[in-house]
Amino acid sequence: MSKAHQLVPVFMPPLAAMLARAEEVKKSPLTESEIMRIRDKAPCIMMEAGDAEKLIETRGYRDVDPENCWADWHRLRVAMTGNGYLPKIVLCLVGPSDFPERARPVLEELALEHEFAPRDERMAESFEASSFRVRPTLTPADFKRIAKHESVLYVFSKNFPAREAPDVSRAMLAAGARLLRAGGVALKCKSSGIAHRSAWWETLAERAFGADEPQRWAGLFDAFVQYPIQSEHDLYTCGMHLLGRPDLIAASELMPVAGAGVLFRVFALYLLADCPDGGFASGHTFSPSETAPRFRVAWEPCTGYEEDEFFFNPFGRWRFTAH
Repeated sequence: MSKAHQLVPVFMPPLAAMLARAEEVKKSPLTESEIMRIRDKAPCIMMEAGDAEKLIETRGYRDVDPENCWADWHRLRVAMTGNGYLPKIVLCLVGPSDFPERARPVLEELALEHEFAPRDERMAESFEASSFRVRPTLTPADFKRIAKHESVLYVFSKNFPAREAPDVSRAMLAAGARLLRAGGVALKCKSSGIAHRSAWWETLAERAFGADEPQRWAGLFDAFVQYPIQSEHDLYTCGMHLLGRPDLIAASELMPVAGAGVLFRVFALYLLADCPDGGFASGHTFSPSETAPRFRVAWEPCTGYEEDEFFFNPFGRWRFTAH
C-alpha cells in the first residue's frame, strides 16, 4: 500500500476545536490531565493519509498531535481561543537626522506600521546589552555611530500564529534590510533582545531568501534568536516564538555556556529545517553530534515573562535534561 493510501486516525471534529471549546467553557487554561481526558474521549475516524493531508490544507492548520497533546496544543491555543497574546516582531533602527525622510518611502510601499522618535540617550547602552552573545556583530565603530544617532524608528509586524511565522519573520527581515540601506545605522529586534550591525543583517536577509532551505532557516534563526541567555539557574534562548517554535532551556549546571550555544543552535535548526511537522515530541532525546552527550527534551510552559511581554513565548519551551 502506498503511503498516500495508508490509514491514519483523524479527529472529527478537530481535537484543537474540542480543546478550544473546553477552555471556553472552563474559562481558564486547560491542565495537562484535562487535555489528555478530552483526547481519550474524542471521536476520530480512519482516513487515507492523502485525504488527511488534503483536509489539513482545507482547514488551514495541522490538528493537535494526539501523541504530544500537552505540548502541541500550545502551538494553536492562543489563535483558536483568543486567550493570550500571539507573537509580534518589533524592530528598532537608529539613524541620522535625515533617516525618517529616506525611510518613509520604504515604509509606505510595504504598508508597515511604524513610529518615529527623536534621539534617545539610552540607545547605545540598549544596543550594547542586546549585542549577540555567541558571535557579536556590533563593533566599537558601530557603537560610536549608534551613540551619534539623531532619530529612532520602530517598525511593527502584525500579531501572527505559528503557521504564519516563517512568512512574517522573512518579510520583516527583508524590510529591515531595506530600511538599513535607506540610512539606518544598526538594528535591534525588541521582541527577542538581539542587535546586529547593518552589514550582518543584510547578509542574513540574503540567506533567508536563498535556494538552500537549511540556510534560509539559519538566516532567520541568526537574525531573530538571542542565545544563550543566562539567569541564576538556567541558560535559554529568546526569539524562537518569532519563528513559530518553542524556545530552548537547560539548567546551567548541566553544561557550559559554550556547550549550550552549540546545542541550542543545532537543535533549533533541526526543528526548523529537518524535522517533519510534529516529528519531535516531549520526552524524545537529542544529541547535537555523534560524540556529544544525549539529552532528554521535555516541553514546559514559558515562565519568567508576563504573557503580554514581547519576550513571552506562547508556544512554550523545550527543556534539556540529563538522559
